[in-house]
Amino acid sequence: MQSAFTIPSFLFLSLFLVGLVPNAKLDTATKKMYPPFWDQVSGEITEFPVKDNKTIINMWNYTDRLRMYKILITQTNKYFVQFGSNNSGNVLWALALTYGKLYKTGRFSDPSNVSVCAYDAVSPSCVSFNSGWGGTNFFVIVLNFLAAVESKFLNNVSHEILLLPPENHKHDFCFSLEECRKSFPHAMDAAKEFYQYLQSITAASTVNSVSVYNTSEDRATLLLWKAYRAAVETGLSKFSDVSWYSSVPERKFAMDILTLMEFCETTTYRTNFKNSKAFLVGFPHRQLKDGEDKIQKTDFKMREKAFLASTKFISNLNKMTGGWFLVAWKLTVESSELHHVLGNFFINTLLLIPIIK
Repeated sequence: MQSAFTIPSFLFLSLFLVGLVPNAKLDTATKKMYPPFWDQVSGEITEFPVKDNKTIINMWNYTDRLRMYKILITQTNKYFVQFGSNNSGNVLWALALTYGKLYKTGRFSDPSNVSVCAYDAVSPSCVSFNSGWGGTNFFVIVLNFLAAVESKFLNNVSHEILLLPPENHKHDFCFSLEECRKSFPHAMDAAKEFYQYLQSITAASTVNSVSVYNTSEDRATLLLWKAYRAAVETGLSKFSDVSWYSSVPERKFAMDILTLMEFCETTTYRTNFKNSKAFLVGFPHRQLKDGEDKIQKTDFKMREKAFLASTKFISNLNKMTGGWFLVAWKLTVESSELHHVLGNFFINTLLLIPIIK
Protein backbone atom coordinates (compact mmCIF):
# COMPACT_ATOMS: atom_id res chain seq x y z
CA MET A 1 0.00 0.00 0.00
CA GLN A 2 2.82 2.36 0.89
CA SER A 3 4.41 1.88 -2.53
CA ALA A 4 1.20 3.03 -4.21
CA PHE A 5 1.82 6.52 -2.86
CA THR A 6 5.49 6.61 -3.83
CA ILE A 7 5.15 8.33 -7.20
CA PRO A 8 2.51 10.93 -6.25
CA SER A 9 4.37 11.83 -3.05
CA PHE A 10 7.67 12.00 -4.86
CA LEU A 11 6.34 14.27 -7.60
CA PHE A 12 4.61 16.51 -5.07
CA LEU A 13 7.82 16.88 -3.08
CA SER A 14 9.76 17.62 -6.24
CA LEU A 15 7.29 20.22 -7.51
CA PHE A 16 7.25 21.91 -4.13
CA LEU A 17 11.02 22.13 -3.99
CA VAL A 18 11.24 23.44 -7.54
CA GLY A 19 9.77 26.73 -6.43
CA LEU A 20 12.61 27.12 -3.93
CA VAL A 21 15.40 26.48 -6.41
CA PRO A 22 16.71 29.29 -8.64
CA ASN A 23 16.92 28.63 -12.36
CA ALA A 24 20.29 27.14 -13.26
CA LYS A 25 22.18 29.10 -15.89
CA LEU A 26 23.69 26.71 -18.37
CA ASP A 27 26.99 27.57 -20.01
CA THR A 28 26.25 29.70 -23.06
CA ALA A 29 29.49 28.67 -24.72
CA THR A 30 28.12 25.59 -26.47
CA LYS A 31 31.51 24.54 -27.73
CA LYS A 32 32.63 23.83 -24.19
CA MET A 33 30.18 20.96 -24.12
CA TYR A 34 31.59 19.22 -27.17
CA PRO A 35 33.86 16.27 -26.38
CA PRO A 36 37.54 17.25 -26.10
CA PHE A 37 39.32 17.21 -29.49
CA TRP A 38 35.99 17.02 -31.35
CA ASP A 39 37.15 19.56 -33.93
CA GLN A 40 40.42 17.71 -34.42
CA VAL A 41 38.89 14.52 -35.80
CA SER A 42 36.89 14.09 -38.99
CA GLY A 43 33.68 12.22 -39.54
CA GLU A 44 35.27 10.06 -42.21
CA ILE A 45 36.15 6.40 -41.81
CA THR A 46 39.03 6.89 -44.23
CA GLU A 47 40.87 8.69 -41.44
CA PHE A 48 41.62 5.33 -39.81
CA PRO A 49 44.76 3.53 -40.99
CA VAL A 50 44.45 0.53 -43.30
CA LYS A 51 46.71 -2.52 -43.03
CA ASP A 52 46.42 -5.82 -44.92
CA ASN A 53 43.16 -4.58 -46.43
CA LYS A 54 41.65 -3.98 -42.97
CA THR A 55 40.65 -0.73 -41.31
CA ILE A 56 42.46 -0.62 -37.97
CA ILE A 57 40.80 1.05 -34.97
CA ASN A 58 42.63 1.33 -31.66
CA MET A 59 39.81 1.03 -29.15
CA TRP A 60 42.10 2.03 -26.28
CA ASN A 61 42.89 5.40 -27.80
CA TYR A 62 40.47 8.18 -26.86
CA THR A 63 40.50 9.88 -30.26
CA ASP A 64 39.87 6.65 -32.19
CA ARG A 65 36.67 6.06 -30.24
CA LEU A 66 35.79 9.73 -30.61
CA ARG A 67 36.17 9.45 -34.37
CA MET A 68 33.68 6.55 -34.36
CA TYR A 69 31.12 8.70 -32.57
CA LYS A 70 31.64 11.54 -35.00
CA ILE A 71 31.22 9.24 -38.01
CA LEU A 72 27.89 7.98 -36.68
CA ILE A 73 26.62 11.48 -35.93
CA THR A 74 27.79 12.83 -39.29
CA GLN A 75 26.09 10.02 -41.18
CA THR A 76 22.80 10.26 -39.26
CA ASN A 77 22.43 14.05 -39.10
CA LYS A 78 20.16 14.27 -42.14
CA TYR A 79 17.43 12.33 -40.36
CA PHE A 80 17.17 14.87 -37.54
CA VAL A 81 17.53 18.29 -39.22
CA GLN A 82 13.97 19.27 -38.32
CA PHE A 83 14.54 18.74 -34.59
CA GLY A 84 17.22 21.38 -34.03
CA SER A 85 19.48 23.86 -35.77
CA ASN A 86 23.12 23.04 -36.55
CA ASN A 87 22.36 19.30 -36.26
CA SER A 88 21.64 19.66 -32.55
CA GLY A 89 18.54 17.45 -32.86
CA ASN A 90 20.49 14.25 -33.48
CA VAL A 91 19.59 11.67 -30.82
CA LEU A 92 23.12 10.22 -30.87
CA TRP A 93 24.51 13.32 -29.13
CA ALA A 94 23.87 11.73 -25.74
CA LEU A 95 26.39 8.99 -26.45
CA ALA A 96 29.07 11.33 -27.76
CA LEU A 97 28.68 13.98 -25.06
CA THR A 98 28.71 11.36 -22.30
CA TYR A 99 31.87 9.86 -23.75
CA GLY A 100 33.56 13.26 -23.72
CA LYS A 101 32.39 13.93 -20.18
CA LEU A 102 33.82 10.66 -18.92
CA TYR A 103 37.15 11.58 -20.48
CA LYS A 104 37.17 15.12 -19.08
CA THR A 105 36.40 13.88 -15.58
CA GLY A 106 39.24 11.35 -15.61
CA ARG A 107 37.05 8.27 -15.58
CA PHE A 108 39.02 6.51 -18.32
CA SER A 109 42.25 6.58 -16.31
CA ASP A 110 43.72 3.51 -14.66
CA PRO A 111 42.39 3.46 -11.07
CA SER A 112 44.85 0.69 -10.18
CA ASN A 113 47.81 2.98 -11.02
CA VAL A 114 49.77 0.04 -12.39
CA SER A 115 50.00 1.17 -16.00
CA VAL A 116 50.97 4.26 -17.96
CA CYS A 117 47.40 4.62 -19.19
CA ALA A 118 46.13 7.75 -17.56
CA TYR A 119 44.03 10.81 -18.31
CA ASP A 120 45.96 13.60 -20.02
CA ALA A 121 44.01 16.73 -20.86
CA VAL A 122 46.65 17.92 -23.32
CA SER A 123 47.58 14.80 -25.23
CA PRO A 124 44.88 12.09 -25.30
CA SER A 125 46.35 8.65 -25.09
CA CYS A 126 44.59 5.57 -23.86
CA VAL A 127 41.40 4.37 -22.26
CA SER A 128 42.34 1.98 -19.49
CA PHE A 129 40.92 -1.51 -19.43
CA ASN A 130 40.97 -1.25 -15.63
CA SER A 131 38.45 1.57 -15.89
CA GLY A 132 34.98 0.08 -15.57
CA TRP A 133 33.64 3.18 -17.34
CA GLY A 134 36.01 2.66 -20.26
CA GLY A 135 35.33 -1.05 -20.50
CA THR A 136 31.57 -0.60 -20.57
CA ASN A 137 31.84 2.26 -23.05
CA PHE A 138 33.69 -0.11 -25.38
CA PHE A 139 30.45 -1.97 -25.99
CA VAL A 140 28.35 1.18 -26.31
CA ILE A 141 30.36 2.50 -29.25
CA VAL A 142 31.55 -0.77 -30.81
CA LEU A 143 28.15 -2.43 -31.02
CA ASN A 144 26.60 0.77 -32.39
CA PHE A 145 29.32 1.24 -34.96
CA LEU A 146 29.43 -2.38 -36.13
CA ALA A 147 25.63 -2.54 -36.29
CA ALA A 148 25.74 0.47 -38.62
CA VAL A 149 28.26 -1.39 -40.75
CA GLU A 150 26.36 -4.69 -40.70
CA SER A 151 23.10 -3.04 -41.73
CA LYS A 152 25.01 -1.26 -44.53
CA PHE A 153 23.93 2.05 -43.07
CA LEU A 154 27.59 3.05 -43.34
CA ASN A 155 27.92 2.33 -47.03
CA ASN A 156 31.38 3.81 -47.49
CA VAL A 157 33.16 1.05 -45.55
CA SER A 158 35.46 -0.53 -48.10
CA HIS A 159 37.55 -2.64 -45.74
CA GLU A 160 36.89 -5.10 -42.95
CA ILE A 161 36.95 -3.46 -39.51
CA LEU A 162 39.61 -4.75 -37.11
CA LEU A 163 39.54 -3.53 -33.50
CA LEU A 164 42.84 -3.67 -31.63
CA PRO A 165 42.62 -5.66 -28.38
CA PRO A 166 43.88 -4.51 -24.96
CA GLU A 167 47.07 -5.95 -23.52
CA ASN A 168 45.14 -8.17 -21.12
CA HIS A 169 41.71 -9.80 -20.81
CA LYS A 170 41.23 -10.16 -24.54
CA HIS A 171 38.54 -12.77 -23.96
CA ASP A 172 36.21 -10.10 -22.56
CA PHE A 173 35.89 -8.27 -25.87
CA CYS A 174 35.22 -8.80 -29.55
CA PHE A 175 37.36 -7.39 -32.33
CA SER A 176 35.48 -7.80 -35.61
CA LEU A 177 31.94 -7.68 -36.90
CA GLU A 178 31.78 -11.46 -37.18
CA GLU A 179 33.11 -11.98 -33.66
CA CYS A 180 30.83 -9.38 -32.06
CA ARG A 181 27.79 -10.76 -33.89
CA LYS A 182 28.59 -14.27 -32.65
CA SER A 183 29.42 -13.24 -29.07
CA PHE A 184 26.72 -10.63 -28.43
CA PRO A 185 23.80 -11.25 -30.81
CA HIS A 186 21.14 -9.65 -28.58
CA ALA A 187 23.04 -6.40 -28.15
CA MET A 188 23.97 -6.32 -31.83
CA ASP A 189 20.33 -6.80 -32.81
CA ALA A 190 19.24 -3.95 -30.54
CA ALA A 191 21.77 -1.58 -32.09
CA LYS A 192 21.03 -2.76 -35.62
CA GLU A 193 17.32 -2.07 -35.17
CA PHE A 194 18.09 1.63 -34.70
CA TYR A 195 19.99 1.91 -37.98
CA GLN A 196 17.49 -0.21 -39.86
CA TYR A 197 14.76 2.15 -38.70
CA LEU A 198 16.66 5.13 -40.12
CA GLN A 199 17.11 3.26 -43.39
CA SER A 200 13.35 2.73 -43.61
CA ILE A 201 12.61 6.47 -43.44
CA THR A 202 11.88 8.45 -46.58
CA ALA A 203 12.23 12.14 -47.36
CA ALA A 204 8.87 13.82 -46.79
CA SER A 205 9.70 17.31 -48.02
CA THR A 206 12.46 19.69 -49.02
CA VAL A 207 13.32 22.99 -47.31
CA ASN A 208 15.96 25.25 -48.87
CA SER A 209 17.23 22.31 -50.95
CA VAL A 210 17.58 20.19 -47.80
CA SER A 211 15.60 16.95 -47.57
CA VAL A 212 13.46 16.60 -44.46
CA TYR A 213 12.78 12.99 -43.48
CA ASN A 214 9.62 11.79 -41.75
CA THR A 215 11.57 10.66 -38.70
CA SER A 216 9.67 9.89 -35.53
CA GLU A 217 11.78 11.44 -32.79
CA ASP A 218 10.09 9.22 -30.22
CA ARG A 219 10.76 6.06 -32.20
CA ALA A 220 14.40 6.91 -32.84
CA THR A 221 14.96 7.86 -29.19
CA LEU A 222 13.29 4.71 -27.91
CA LEU A 223 15.40 2.49 -30.16
CA LEU A 224 18.59 4.29 -29.11
CA TRP A 225 17.75 3.80 -25.42
CA LYS A 226 17.08 0.12 -26.12
CA ALA A 227 20.44 -0.28 -27.84
CA TYR A 228 22.22 1.63 -25.08
CA ARG A 229 20.73 -0.57 -22.36
CA ALA A 230 21.71 -3.76 -24.19
CA ALA A 231 25.29 -2.52 -24.65
CA VAL A 232 25.66 -1.41 -21.02
CA GLU A 233 24.29 -4.69 -19.70
CA THR A 234 26.81 -6.51 -21.88
CA GLY A 235 29.64 -4.38 -20.48
CA LEU A 236 28.53 -4.74 -16.87
CA SER A 237 28.66 -8.50 -17.10
CA LYS A 238 32.32 -8.22 -18.08
CA PHE A 239 33.72 -5.72 -15.61
CA SER A 240 32.59 -6.68 -12.14
CA ASP A 241 36.01 -8.24 -11.56
CA VAL A 242 37.86 -4.96 -12.13
CA SER A 243 35.42 -2.61 -10.41
CA TRP A 244 37.20 -2.97 -7.09
CA TYR A 245 40.04 -0.82 -8.45
CA SER A 246 37.80 2.23 -8.09
CA SER A 247 36.73 3.77 -4.79
CA VAL A 248 33.57 2.52 -3.09
CA PRO A 249 31.73 5.87 -3.59
CA GLU A 250 32.66 5.90 -7.29
CA ARG A 251 31.39 2.36 -7.76
CA LYS A 252 28.14 3.24 -6.02
CA PHE A 253 27.79 6.36 -8.14
CA ALA A 254 28.25 4.33 -11.33
CA MET A 255 25.45 1.96 -10.33
CA ASP A 256 23.21 4.85 -9.25
CA ILE A 257 23.67 6.42 -12.68
CA LEU A 258 22.56 3.20 -14.35
CA THR A 259 19.40 3.19 -12.24
CA LEU A 260 18.77 6.79 -13.21
CA MET A 261 19.14 5.83 -16.88
CA GLU A 262 16.31 3.32 -16.49
CA PHE A 263 14.02 6.14 -15.39
CA CYS A 264 15.15 8.26 -18.34
CA GLU A 265 14.55 5.41 -20.75
CA THR A 266 11.04 4.91 -19.44
CA THR A 267 10.11 8.49 -20.30
CA THR A 268 11.81 8.19 -23.70
CA TYR A 269 13.83 11.20 -22.59
CA ARG A 270 15.02 12.86 -25.78
CA THR A 271 18.75 12.56 -26.22
CA ASN A 272 19.46 15.54 -28.46
CA PHE A 273 22.32 17.97 -27.85
CA LYS A 274 20.36 20.40 -25.68
CA ASN A 275 18.88 17.78 -23.36
CA SER A 276 22.12 15.83 -23.08
CA LYS A 277 24.02 19.00 -22.31
CA ALA A 278 21.55 19.91 -19.56
CA PHE A 279 21.77 16.43 -18.07
CA LEU A 280 25.58 16.45 -17.91
CA VAL A 281 26.07 19.89 -16.35
CA GLY A 282 25.86 18.39 -12.85
CA PHE A 283 27.97 15.34 -13.63
CA PRO A 284 30.81 15.41 -11.02
CA HIS A 285 34.02 16.89 -12.44
CA ARG A 286 36.20 14.17 -10.94
CA GLN A 287 35.96 10.65 -9.57
CA LEU A 288 34.68 10.19 -6.04
CA LYS A 289 37.19 9.18 -3.40
CA ASP A 290 36.92 6.80 -0.46
CA GLY A 291 35.48 8.56 2.54
CA GLU A 292 33.39 10.98 0.47
CA ASP A 293 30.04 9.63 1.55
CA LYS A 294 29.05 13.06 2.89
CA ILE A 295 29.09 15.01 -0.35
CA GLN A 296 28.29 18.37 1.25
CA LYS A 297 31.86 18.40 2.60
CA THR A 298 33.49 17.93 -0.80
CA ASP A 299 34.79 20.41 -3.38
CA PHE A 300 31.91 19.68 -5.75
CA LYS A 301 29.82 22.62 -6.92
CA MET A 302 26.20 22.97 -5.82
CA ARG A 303 24.88 21.65 -9.13
CA GLU A 304 27.17 18.61 -8.84
CA LYS A 305 26.13 17.99 -5.25
CA ALA A 306 22.49 18.20 -6.27
CA PHE A 307 23.11 15.74 -9.10
CA LEU A 308 24.90 13.28 -6.80
CA ALA A 309 22.32 13.60 -4.03
CA SER A 310 19.31 13.24 -6.33
CA THR A 311 20.83 10.29 -8.18
CA LYS A 312 21.61 8.56 -4.89
CA PHE A 313 18.13 9.35 -3.55
CA ILE A 314 16.40 7.85 -6.58
CA SER A 315 18.56 4.73 -6.51
CA ASN A 316 18.13 4.20 -2.77
CA LEU A 317 14.38 4.72 -2.95
CA ASN A 318 14.18 2.12 -5.69
CA LYS A 319 16.19 -0.33 -3.58
CA MET A 320 14.09 0.34 -0.46
CA THR A 321 10.92 -0.44 -2.39
CA GLY A 322 12.36 -3.61 -3.89
CA GLY A 323 12.33 -2.08 -7.35
CA TRP A 324 8.69 -1.04 -7.03
CA PHE A 325 9.56 2.64 -7.40
CA LEU A 326 10.73 2.04 -10.98
CA VAL A 327 7.71 -0.14 -11.71
CA ALA A 328 5.33 2.50 -10.36
CA TRP A 329 7.15 5.20 -12.32
CA LYS A 330 6.76 3.19 -15.52
CA LEU A 331 3.05 2.69 -14.91
CA THR A 332 2.58 6.38 -14.15
CA VAL A 333 4.49 7.58 -17.19
CA GLU A 334 3.07 5.08 -19.67
CA SER A 335 -0.50 5.90 -18.67
CA SER A 336 0.04 9.65 -18.82
CA GLU A 337 -0.45 12.00 -21.74
CA LEU A 338 2.33 14.08 -20.18
CA HIS A 339 4.90 11.50 -21.16
CA HIS A 340 7.60 13.93 -22.29
CA VAL A 341 6.67 16.58 -19.75
CA LEU A 342 7.42 14.12 -16.96
CA GLY A 343 10.66 13.14 -18.65
CA ASN A 344 11.88 16.70 -19.06
CA PHE A 345 10.80 17.55 -15.53
CA PHE A 346 12.56 14.50 -14.15
CA ILE A 347 15.91 15.46 -15.66
CA ASN A 348 15.96 19.22 -16.06
CA THR A 349 14.36 20.04 -12.73
CA LEU A 350 14.68 17.14 -10.34
CA LEU A 351 18.46 16.95 -10.68
CA LEU A 352 18.70 20.60 -9.64
CA ILE A 353 17.08 19.99 -6.27
CA PRO A 354 19.76 20.16 -3.54
CA ILE A 355 18.60 17.20 -1.42
CA ILE A 356 21.95 16.94 0.36
CA LYS A 357 22.29 14.97 3.57
